[in-house]
Parts: sequence; structure tokens; C-alpha cells
Amino acid sequence: MDKDKISTIVIDDEQDCRNSLKKILAKYCPSVNVIGEGNSVEEATTLIHEHEPKLVFLDINMPNEDGFKIFSRIPNPSFQVVFVTAYDQFALKALRHGALDYILKPISIDDLILTVDKVKKRIDQQTVVDNFDTLIRNINYPNTAPKIALPVSDGLIYVNIQDVVRCEAEANYTFFYFTDNTKVLVCHTLGSFEEKLKPMGFVRVHHHHLINKAFVRRYQKGRGGIITMSDKKEIVVSQRKKNEFLNAILDINK
Repeated sequence: MDKDKISTIVIDDEQDCRNSLKKILAKYCPSVNVIGEGNSVEEATTLIHEHEPKLVFLDINMPNEDGFKIFSRIPNPSFQVVFVTAYDQFALKALRHGALDYILKPISIDDLILTVDKVKKRIDQQTVVDNFDTLIRNINYPNTAPKIALPVSDGLIYVNIQDVVRCEAEANYTFFYFTDNTKVLVCHTLGSFEEKLKPMGFVRVHHHHLINKAFVRRYQKGRGGIITMSDKKEIVVSQRKKNEFLNAILDINK
């Protein structure tokens, strides 16, 4: 899979609608890579946890649960959402739920191309900000203990990476928790910090959690297992992340 493509899942209770959207994406939006599809919010939840997509196309009017229920199942999404609906009255509600955009059925090729362009720009903007943070950190702290610049509401703060116990997703923001029991709300998604912090001893153990393995105090076996951190926070390890976590912990002293 091309890592530069936008990993995407398509959720719609009608197979014909899913097929139609996938065909249009394949033909007119080559930057999109559909990695999964489903017909319900329940299936969407499973696919999101398994694949951690960058983008979800989500039908609104589905049996049992409408598309908006995804936000109760995944209250802190790190992916972009584009709602797909045949009913224009859902548009305002979709935008209020934080969707990047919405598309009306039958799908217009031009509208879809514009929407995908919006997604690409948002992802590219995030990358630019991340690279800027890295540049600032390297310029200001070239020969000292590793630090990271955290964008907060009124600017940037610089913290020692070794003082970060864990990071937790909060919608499109991230909470950083420190060894002195303080926390900071940062204006970026959790995913934007993952690659930065991995070389510093951090491991993603769940869709919502990135932990500093130096502060793991206990691991309880289970389907995925449960970690107890130094701040006494218990964190569930997703089944998909279990092996990665265990390998990281077993390699902690190497």
C-alpha cells in the first residue's frame, strides 16, 4: 500500500452505493486508497480500530443506527469524516458533528473531487505544522536532552520527552500527561505525534493511547491486555496492537 495515499473506509448499508463510490474514487481520486468497507456503524467501528484510516465516508441513513452514532462509539476520532446522504436536511447536523464535508446522493463526481481535495489539504497542512515543530525543536535544542514543541491554544511550549508518561486522543486534540501529574491539551491529533515519539520509546497501544514504555508498571494478560502506567492509569491494549506492545516492552533494555 502506498503510504502517501489517503487510507479510507466506505460505510453504507447499500452494496450498490458502496460499489458506485469506490468506482468513482478509483477513477477520479487516485490519491484515495479504499482499505475496507462495511454496512453499519458497528462494522465501521471494527474497521476503524483495525485499520486506523485517515478518512471515512459514512452514510447517515442506515438501519438500527444512523451514521452520527459513530461519535458515541468513537468519541475521540483522529480520522476525517465525510458524510454521504440522500437528504439535505442532514447537512447542518453533519457539519456540527465535525464532519469535514458531506456529499449528497446521487454522488456528483465534481463534488467528490472537491471533497477529496479538502481532505488532502487538511492532511498536508498537518504535515507542514509537524515539520515546522520538528525544525523549531532542532534549532532551539540541538545538543540537549530530547524535547518536543507542543502547540497549545496560545502558542508553543517545549517539554522534555522523558517527562511524558502518555498521550491520549481527545477529538482532534491530544492530552499529554507528565511525570509531575500535570497534563496539557495540545492542538494536534494523536496520530501526528506517533512517528515523532516512536524513536523515543513510545508505542501506540490503542486507537486513543500512545504510551512511554519506560513508565509501564504492570501488564495484565487478556485479549489485548491491560497496562497500568506509573500515574496509575489503566489502559486497554487493542488486540491488533498487542504484539507490537509486547515486543516493545521485551526490548525495553536493548
